[in-house]
Amino acid sequence: MIKKMLFLVLINLSILSCAKPDKFVIKGEIKGRETGKIQLMKFANGRWVAEDSTTISKGKFQLTGKADMPELRFVALVPQQMVAQFFAENGTITLQAYSDSLDKTVITGSKSNEEFKVYQTELMSLSKESQGMQQRFMSAQQSGDQDGMKKAQIDYAAMVQNLSVYAKNFIREHRKSTVSPLVAMMQFGETASASDIDTLIKFLDPSVHPSIYVAELRKIADKKRATDTGSMAPDFTLPTPDGGTFTLSSTRGKYVMIDFWAAWCQPCRQENPNVVALYGKYKDKGFDVVGVSLDREKDAWVKAIADDQLVWHQVSELKFWQSEIAQKYGVTAIPCTFLLNKEGKIIAKNLRGEDLANKLAELMGK
Repeated sequence: MIKKMLFLVLINLSILSCAKPDKFVIKGEIKGRETGKIQLMKFANGRWVAEDSTTISKGKFQLTGKADMPELRFVALVPQQMVAQFFAENGTITLQAYSDSLDKTVITGSKSNEEFKVYQTELMSLSKESQGMQQRFMSAQQSGDQDGMKKAQIDYAAMVQNLSVYAKNFIREHRKSTVSPLVAMMQFGETASASDIDTLIKFLDPSVHPSIYVAELRKIADKKRATDTGSMAPDFTLPTPDGGTFTLSSTRGKYVMIDFWAAWCQPCRQENPNVVALYGKYKDKGFDVVGVSLDREKDAWVKAIADDQLVWHQVSELKFWQSEIAQKYGVTAIPCTFLLNKEGKIIAKNLRGEDLANKLAELMGK
């Protein structure tokens, strides 16, 4: 009898030892920081909130949290100073950092984070290229070098295309990873159609479908259905810089481009000279533009309008990403454009540069 009981106890202990952890523990060390407070942050209800916090003792700390599926987290020194952004999953995660070079933080113990790091490394490389192109564009713009501006725009478009190809390959190779739907959100949330997002979700392994990022992709797809090509553009009435209001439906009878942009958005500012030229060419043939700014500061918005010589309709709620109209149109990244026909139906989305020029030439003649 005793042997039988001992056998059952051993079986139970074996089952317990093989059970999947129901939380994650971050064991961290920050060299160069002996004391202080550190927080574990998670994204919930549209903002980053503290999931756990603790004090640093002799450079070491321990934080805990729970993720039913791998999810993005970051740890931050108080006051807010990001230490590392990473994918957390239940189990033990180690974090090693140096207070004077937080970008060199090393995370181990999370397979999803290893996959995320691969994507981040490529993203950082392309981001540095992008900054160089933006500087080239701004220098060319200041000196009036039209050829230099165009070359920077072409190079930037090529870089964006390279990132898109890389993201597609990453998702194809990691269809069982919860990192993939996040990559899809960041890379294709704005440009992909609702049906494309539906197809992408179906491509992902079913084990990934409970992820919060798949849920977000579904929300994005549902919003896009309301602004898909062929749909009537949702009407709106918004404040103008002079304190008045402007209503989108007042432009009926013209081809109209709704341009979601912001003064702080460098790619938007790079595209503005192209739109200025096309507006000047086609405004007398029935082409109009409505700029919807996602700025927060009115002065910055008004200054950018003047600096870039944007002479078309301009409106803004001055609510940044909390803009209700941006959310209604499913805008998750800018620049973002919607081209409407004379009846107010959406006939094309996200046309820029040469693609926009070709489409307008097709609609209105050269």
